Amino acid sequence: MQRSLLLLGGCLVVACSHVPDERTSSSATLAPPPASAAENYSVPGNAGPEELARLALLHHPAIAAARHRAERLASRVPQDQALPDPMLEVGAGSMAETAAGRMEAMAGVKQKIPFPGKRREAAAASASEAAAARAEIDALQLQLTEQVHSAWWDLYLADQTLSLTRESRSVLEAVRDAVDARVAADQASQADQLRLANELSLIDRDLAEARQLRGTASARLNSLLNRPAGSPLSIRSASPIPSPGSLQNLLAQAQARHPDVAAAEQRANAFRHRLKRAELEKYPDFTAGVTSASIASSGLSKMANGRDQLYATLGVNLPLWQEPRRAMLREAREGMQETEALLAATRSDLRYRVEEAWFQAQTAREVSDLFSRRLVPDARQAYDVTLTGYSAGLRSFNDLIETWRQHLAFQLQRVRNQAQLGKATATLRAAAGLF
Repeated sequence: MQRSLLLLGGCLVVACSHVPDERTSSSATLAPPPASAAENYSVPGNAGPEELARLALLHHPAIAAARHRAERLASRVPQDQALPDPMLEVGAGSMAETAAGRMEAMAGVKQKIPFPGKRREAAAASASEAAAARAEIDALQLQLTEQVHSAWWDLYLADQTLSLTRESRSVLEAVRDAVDARVAADQASQADQLRLANELSLIDRDLAEARQLRGTASARLNSLLNRPAGSPLSIRSASPIPSPGSLQNLLAQAQARHPDVAAAEQRANAFRHRLKRAELEKYPDFTAGVTSASIASSGLSKMANGRDQLYATLGVNLPLWQEPRRAMLREAREGMQETEALLAATRSDLRYRVEEAWFQAQTAREVSDLFSRRLVPDARQAYDVTLTGYSAGLRSFNDLIETWRQHLAFQLQRVRNQAQLGKATATLRAAAGLF
């Protein structure tokens, strides 16, 4: 016995003192991520925000998780509808002896039957929870679509900023020829050349910042598309953004048909069914059974005939302890009030989101039209006139730089307003529940 214990102890010591192989440890630490972490699929060239949003809805894992959650909750419905498993009882041994003979064995089956309506209300509550989860899928799709549109417009803004800044640098390079010619003719000082070189350096700085913004926007968009980091993305030029409609129609749409509202309503319905289920708890449940006993033909009684017994049973539970049932009623009522308050809060938040996005979109549209129709063309004309005047010696270099800066600033502001309009419109559609 002692030898066996010593051998067992030796095995335990060896097992505990085992040091894993260094290569095994490092390979486990540096294990690659699962294949499902990102999907390396192709994206159409020059894709618009609508196409990218459709791809995001197909590939983003959050949508898959929400669908699985809805299916999981829907699986509770048949569980709540089903009866409890029946109970099988078997008895044997030294059993009672009846006038018909000695009882040799006994077997019975019992089935618990909840009071009518309890299973129905429990299943209805679970069905409402599943419906709320399905509405949350639609809400998540709206949110993801808005995020994709916002990231697309950030990428568009970065691309346009790069394009306009490169174009502006080319313009300054052309201005350098005029400056060099005036300096050679002793009509301007070398300070103008130094000032121009400084402006070119600032342009290079702006280009570096714009490239960083494009990298950030591209990373965000690839993340929403569930693509590997660094996947290439190219986008097309922006299309005209249609007006989403009147504010009153959008508010009515959000109040009545937004998925967040539908989810809150379904949760309130679930608590209503739970309240009905709690109200039924004051009624007893039934237990029905059938029992059969095997009787021996021999026995102490002279009347022993070995006739087997078969009888039915019916029982009920006694709902004596009322405090748990009162607690169930309080829980259901508080849940109803909670979800109804959350429903009101959801509608209030949607009203604010719709109004805020609508006014932002209206302002961005008006300002964008102002820059496109008047400010940018006027700034371009002022720059051309100043450049002609500087070449003729009628305008100063400071005037030329100021008009160039103003023209570039107006171009960049027009693009920013266009991106702001696109993002505000996406937010407005998501707040109003428009897919």
